[in-house]
Formats: sequence, structure tokens, C-alpha cells
Amino acid sequence: MFKPEITKMSANSSIKVLLYTSKVLKNGESPIMLRIIKNRKPKYVSIGYSCDKQLWDFTAERPKKTHPNKLRLDIYIGRKINEVQKTLLEFEDKSESFSAETVTRRIKSKSTNIDLYSFIDKIVKEEKKADKVGNAGVYSQTKSMLKKFTRKEMLYFTDITVSFIKRYENFFRVNGAKEISISYYMRTLRSVINRAISEGHCDKSIYPFNDYKISSLSTKTVKRAITKAEIKKIIDLDYVEGSRLFHSKNYFLFSYYTMGMNFVDMAKLKWSDINNGRLKYIRTKTNKSYDVGLLSPAQEILNHYKKVIYQNGGDYIFPILSDFHDTSIRIQNRVHKVIGQTDKDLKTIAKDAGIEINLTTYVARHTFATVLKRSGVPVAVISEGMGHTSEKTTHIYLDSFDNSVIDAANQNLI
Repeated sequence: MFKPEITKMSANSSIKVLLYTSKVLKNGESPIMLRIIKNRKPKYVSIGYSCDKQLWDFTAERPKKTHPNKLRLDIYIGRKINEVQKTLLEFEDKSESFSAETVTRRIKSKSTNIDLYSFIDKIVKEEKKADKVGNAGVYSQTKSMLKKFTRKEMLYFTDITVSFIKRYENFFRVNGAKEISISYYMRTLRSVINRAISEGHCDKSIYPFNDYKISSLSTKTVKRAITKAEIKKIIDLDYVEGSRLFHSKNYFLFSYYTMGMNFVDMAKLKWSDINNGRLKYIRTKTNKSYDVGLLSPAQEILNHYKKVIYQNGGDYIFPILSDFHDTSIRIQNRVHKVIGQTDKDLKTIAKDAGIEINLTTYVARHTFATVLKRSGVPVAVISEGMGHTSEKTTHIYLDSFDNSVIDAANQNLI
């Protein structure tokens, strides 16, 4: 398949792949090198991989057919040769004076020993170490979708062109993904590339998101809010105390009464977070502090759980988590499971209340914002951003007001 001869760029320069057997690494293998000759002066640059000399074909100067990663190494070697050829052509096109040493320095400055999938694995590991399990999951999902799209075991940063991204977008559309989901994966991919550039693994000159605009994707979703009258219908439903439907109803209403609190934050609440009629917590997703005045219906829900399961201030408020869930992974798995159960219960609750909407835990968040807006609360207090246009803007507005202003606005929820 491959010819062992030297690749000549001009009369004075050439490139050759070889196994540098005069050096043995800690793993017992020798580095695979590119030998660059300019004006009869050679320089060597490692491609970032090594090989056992028993698995190297010294005639073809490629891994033997018996090498377990022959295809991957062949592809990578070909890419590195192309990279050096491109660098040599850049010098020659500019009529620059250069040497083999100049070329190797340029290659090393551009070179990365990590492909995109490996870099994502590195991010996932770092996120887990920082106890950011949710973020780690996002990056893992992104890697899975990229592998599903490319059907390749390796992906390089140079592969991520505007054309690649447009085909990736079309892949999602063909599979029925909504634009908000496409935006989610594109933003994560962009985050990976930005991070790779900042860490020197990717050259910013190939950055594709200058030309491909994620903002062109529509991230507006179908309205997921219900009315105060429909909230009243849910309140009036009577379920057996302690049943799953009973708890699911309480979770939904508590989220609604507490500024659309996310389910994971609600699950993590402890009695120590409640003081003098106020709820103070840090949102898991944004690490932002919240200080919420408890409305009487929310306090009634708390009173029930305090009477039934309270033991001490360090206990969880709701029967979702327990002392068993002592790691981020266990917490995430448990919350994921209960959200699924609750969303299933909310479909039953919607049917029982005669509400024609796909009722989920997230509807409580949308409803909180929509009810306040319909009640005439100024956008400066609670903006459309809670409806997913720009949640950051909402937080900026909320931060600028005293808690009394927010508390007054929340009275419209009752």
C-alpha cells in the first residue's frame, strides 16, 4: 500500500518516515519519526507515537500488518507527512529562506499529540475530578454523537471545518433533532475547540466558528407554560399521602413557587437551607446563589415533609436523596431516575387535571416566568430570558433588585 521511498518536495528538500531505533522509550518501543532533509542537513521530528521494532516493516517504513493499530498509525503518519509538506510549501510559496531546523520548529509549534476524541476524554476526566459530573456528561454525549456521525475511531481538529459542521448539522436534521438540540451539541463542540486552542492543541487559524454561526439556529422552543387556572387544577387534585403521585405533585408545585427551581437543586435541598422564611441555595448548573422568600403554599409543602421525615437540619428535605448518595455519580444517577419517574407521573397528573400539555418538571420553570409576565411584572424584574431567550440576562436583572422587589413580584404566583 505504501511506498518506502523518500518524499521529495524539491531538489533540496525531502521527507521520510522511519522508526528511530537508536532511542528506546520507557514502554520498550522506539519513536516514529519524520526525517526532514533540507540542503543535505537532516532534522528529526516525532509524530507523537511509538512502535515495537518487531512490529515495524523497515522496508516499507510503516507498521507491519500484524500491528494491532496499523490502520490508525498509517492514517496518522499520512497526516503528519501532509502537515510537513504543507509547511514546506508555505515557506517556498513565500520565498522564505529556511532550513530543516526551521521547518521542524514550525511543525513542533503546530503539532499536537492528541486527537479530538482523546482531548474530550481529557476534559471529561478533569470535569469529574472537579466534581462537575453534569458537565462531564455533556462532553461525553458530544463525543458519542461525533463518533456516531463520523463512524471513525479518531477525529482530528483539522477535520472540523465549516463543511464538516454543516454536514454534522444535516446529520441531526435527518435524524429528526430539533434546532435547540443541534445548538446544544454545536455549542459544546465549539467549547471543546476553544479549549483546545487555549491549551495549544489546535491552531486558531483553522477555527471554523468564525464562519459557521450557531446563532443562526433557532433555539426557541414550543411554549411549555400553563396558566394560574391550570395550576389551581393541579393543586385541587387529591392523591394518597406518601404515594409517588403525591410527591410528584409536590415537587412540581414547589418548583413553581420557588422561582422555577431546577429539580436537581430541589433534590439537594436540606433543612439547613431554610431560615426565617427564606430559602438560600446555590444552583448546581451556574453556581449562582439564590435567596428566595417562601410563599405560603411552598411553606405548607415544607411543613408536611418536616412533620413526616425531619430528623435534623442536615437532612434532605425531600425523599429523593439519602445518605447513600454520597458521591456526585450516585447523586446524578438517582436524580436522573427520579426525574424520569416524576415526568411520567406528571403525565397522569395533567390528564387528571384536564390539562392538554406535555407536563414535565421543566414546565414549572416556564410557568413561573410566564405567570409573572402575564401578571404585569416588568421585564426588568423577570425577563423573557426565563423562557430560554437569554437566561443570563434574567439573572443580571434579578441581581440588580432588592429581595423585597422579587418577593413582591412572586406574590403574583398565588
